[in-house]
Amino acid sequence: MKGNLNKHIARKIADALTWARVVSVVPITVLAWYELRWWVFAFYIAAALTDFFDGVFARRAAPPATDLDFDGLADLLFTIMTVLWLWLLFPGFLAKYWLPYIPLVVLLEIYMTSARIRYPHVTVPHLEFGRKSMALFFFLLPVLIVWGDVPWFVHLVLIVGTASKIQLTWVIVGRVKLDAT
Repeated sequence: MKGNLNKHIARKIADALTWARVVSVVPITVLAWYELRWWVFAFYIAAALTDFFDGVFARRAAPPATDLDFDGLADLLFTIMTVLWLWLLFPGFLAKYWLPYIPLVVLLEIYMTSARIRYPHVTVPHLEFGRKSMALFFFLLPVLIVWGDVPWFVHLVLIVGTASKIQLTWVIVGRVKLDAT
């Protein structure tokens, strides 16, 4: 009985940490709007840590109550908002770095979203490379705040992130093909 209780508590903690990341988008956006970089830095680090710790608890937790990939959706929201915060805090950043990364990632996300809608039984896996690329992506904004524009690092993060989305899309394509048969 105690093992089940611990798994349910771990699930509640993991979900609460994911909600904290989702809610953190509002204050970080307000701080970025007013260009309060060091406040953005502090809140952003705290929000990024919720992603790390929700994973720690989720791996020890009872399965989620639904098939909805709440953590994945929170990561997607945080990724999109990070692009907005980069735009607010670093004028010219998106114009300098948007090709080919952002159009390709947007197309991949559109495909994955449509696949989830069309094939609701197809689950989105949490791949190890995806976890590591998300962790690397979470370093992008803090590095830019602390050290300024470091082109080699920005390209590294964007290449790894794009490769991760390609890998995830490839896996989902395979699952959709299996589900369609």
